[in-house]
Amino acid sequence: MGDYTWISTNVYGALPPGAIIAGHDSDQDPIYVGRAYHNGEMLPAKVVPGKQQAYVPWGGQEISKHDFEVLVGDHFSWIPASGGSVPPFAIQVGQTGEGEPLYVGRGYFQGSLTPGKIHPSHQCLYIPYGGQEHRLEAYEVLVQPETWIASCGRGIVPGTVVGGHDSDGDQIFVGRAYHEGDLLPAKVIPSKGCAYVPYGGGEVVKHDYELLAGYGYGWVHDSHGNVPGNAVLCGRTADGEPLFIGRAHHHGSLTPGKIHQSHHCLYIPFGGEEVRIDHYEVLVKG
Repeated sequence: MGDYTWISTNVYGALPPGAIIAGHDSDQDPIYVGRAYHNGEMLPAKVVPGKQQAYVPWGGQEISKHDFEVLVGDHFSWIPASGGSVPPFAIQVGQTGEGEPLYVGRGYFQGSLTPGKIHPSHQCLYIPYGGQEHRLEAYEVLVQPETWIASCGRGIVPGTVVGGHDSDGDQIFVGRAYHEGDLLPAKVIPSKGCAYVPYGGGEVVKHDYELLAGYGYGWVHDSHGNVPGNAVLCGRTADGEPLFIGRAHHHGSLTPGKIHQSHHCLYIPFGGEEVRIDHYEVLVKG
């Protein structure tokens, strides 16, 4: 269940908000992740709004497409791979005419960072560039490693990540919710039928939220707004600053909240207030 969608458009249409940037052309024009049909196959596409062009790699050629879809969403990462392999949570963009899955990859080529199709049985990434389809053995794979599931009230799904416990012993799960334009880490307490986010000095109650589900998570110690490289990106401020998930002990609880790097701290929602904490644990993956 990915937190993304594909938006139909064409070379003359406006780029939709939240489009995923993949890299840049050799002249530094931004390139975005797209997909398009060609000869019965759904293929990854490089979308170059500055040139009003989109291209797919197919049959040894770089093929221009007028109509295509643009990938829109949050919380993507690029993971190094090679030889046609893809890591868990790779974004499957389409398939060949024979039904083989194709994934989104990108690679450096002649001064560009160009997206294309990872073709596992061909053991490579193909990119469209300079009128041709080029083969790369080493590349990066687009992944969305976290799964966020919409919920409300007391709803919990199997595999939901445990964040800690309240001061009365009630279990707390990791969630997130929108508030005033921010997408914020939330403490979800099913026994209380709601979630809470820290915002503007207060603890704000949220009845609709998303739960983080999955396996392979852990917690590592950090402080003063710092996070390790494998920290779980949970959301962002309205200004676009990334927010990460942390937790800390406070008044007998172990409470999750938001790591706000520019504020050099973790904020947790507790007792009706937004509490600032300098030393905390960070949620990490892998």
